[in-house]
Amino acid sequence: MLELLVEWYDGVELWLVQLVYPLQVALVLAVLVPLCWGVARVVDRAVDGLGAKFTRVRGAEPPVGRDGETGRRGKTA
Repeated sequence: MLELLVEWYDGVELWLVQLVYPLQVALVLAVLVPLCWGVARVVDRAVDGLGAKFTRVRGAEPPVGRDGETGRRGKTA
C-alpha cells in the first residue's frame, strides 16, 4: 500500500517538474491557495470556539458572523 503511494507521488512529482515554470506556479497556486484558505478558516473557527467556551465574560458578543440570522454583530433587523 505504501509502495503504491510512493510510486504515485514520484510520478506526480516528475510530471510537475517537467512542466514549464509558469505552469508550475499556476498549478501550485491553484492548489495551495484554497488549501491554505481552508486551513486558516478551520483554525480561526477553532480559536473562536475555544475563546467563546473559556471566556470569563458572561453575555459576551458572539464572534463575527455567528449571531444567527442577521450577520451583523448583536443587531437584529
